[in-house]
Amino acid sequence: MRHFAANEFELNNLCFSPETGTSLSEKLADCYRQFFVESKTNYKAHTVIRQTVFISAKSNSEYHQNKQKIFACAKLFFEELPPTSIIAQLPDNGSLILEIVCIEGLKPGDLTFKRNDVVSWLVLQQNSRKMIIAAGLSKNGESNCILQQSIHSFELLQHILEEEEMEFSDIIRQWNYIEKITAHADYNNSSSQHYQIFNDVRSKYYQQASFENGFPAATGIGMDFGGITIDFIAVKLENKSSIIGVKNPVQRDAYRYSKEVLAENNTMSDFCQTTPKFERAKAVITPEGKWLFVSGTAAISGEVSIMANSVEKQTEMTIQNILGLVSMENLQKYGINCGAEVALSYLRAYIKFKRDIPKVKEICRKYFPQIPITFVVADICRPELLVEIEGQAIIR
Repeated sequence: MRHFAANEFELNNLCFSPETGTSLSEKLADCYRQFFVESKTNYKAHTVIRQTVFISAKSNSEYHQNKQKIFACAKLFFEELPPTSIIAQLPDNGSLILEIVCIEGLKPGDLTFKRNDVVSWLVLQQNSRKMIIAAGLSKNGESNCILQQSIHSFELLQHILEEEEMEFSDIIRQWNYIEKITAHADYNNSSSQHYQIFNDVRSKYYQQASFENGFPAATGIGMDFGGITIDFIAVKLENKSSIIGVKNPVQRDAYRYSKEVLAENNTMSDFCQTTPKFERAKAVITPEGKWLFVSGTAAISGEVSIMANSVEKQTEMTIQNILGLVSMENLQKYGINCGAEVALSYLRAYIKFKRDIPKVKEICRKYFPQIPITFVVADICRPELLVEIEGQAIIR
């Protein structure tokens, strides 16, 4: 079990690897056993606001079968199942990793589980602060159409926002898992990239909001199977709070990329070759504390990928991009008072090739010896990129 440091909001990211078990259900049950042993003194089941289970899969059929088994097992440990995603990304331990996000100190009545005819989600209401958490927004069953799966996931997202009288601009953090992200599909005798299809669908839905505080922090990452899965956090805050988009000092805003770095999409006549809509980071500032959500970050300078076919060089550059992004000097440009320090408290690293995990681990440990990091195998949004890292920081 690996424990991530809490911040002033008492948000905790916990990560568990199975110590016993043969089947996926047995391994997941062992992870829950570890969590509930820990929870005797620190955490309770009702403080869990989101969970992600990383597994390997050899086909879409196997993925969906295992997904049902995992959900069945998870339901045994919660009166109400928290927002949950099952992601087909090979964990570094080769079997299964469970990530649980808790808000310590919550009372049972602070969280409300809600659902409509198509999806469920979680509402955290404290005074005038309202947070919406949802995960696993995806099309049930197997499908080969990334366009329709993207539309379906955004329809589910929109259902939740409308139910809670929120807009797309209220999203502060979004995770976008895209099957075979750099692969191409044939539509009408033309080739369209999965990630570009997703980006164009996102642009179509995002046009409904003004995004005065910037786009969400986001990760767009590949997974082996499962179509499209979206997780998100949206908030409404009181007047004394603020939400600020943070730029990277050495990277161009993704939503200002030129067409030279975009891929082809011939599946849509109204939205084609639009840019990825996300900020490099999103700061949430309240009287009680300050969060910084760090988007998925790779070895990109300006809008161009580092061309060195070296995972070591790309990892070094990715980390430098993150350190520059979360530096006090950079945050102060946006009126964020950093006080004593900015401390990274959670990291997740996506590595394109399993063979590169030891190299990426060694470099990450050198820079972040006290920060537990989850390592999974996943394709990155550009074919030449070998690693991507996301995270969260505390501003004190």
